[in-house]
Amino acid sequence: MHLSNFLSFEQLKSRGVVNNRTQLSRLIGKCNFPPGFLLSANTRRWTEEEVAEWIETRRAGSAGVQEP
Repeated sequence: MHLSNFLSFEQLKSRGVVNNRTQLSRLIGKCNFPPGFLLSANTRRWTEEEVAEWIETRRAGSAGVQEP
């Protein structure tokens, strides 16, 4: 069994993925950011793999977009 590294909200912030919880909620609701999973009642975690995949899909999606 392979155990992934689990990321907390604070780790998402420190890596520059999100700035605040409101932005995180918007990304989950409108931009297909992974919702993560509840580790306990007030503890949500994301796997490094699912976050990296989401970033790659965003990067790939913007590859065809030209800057004005």
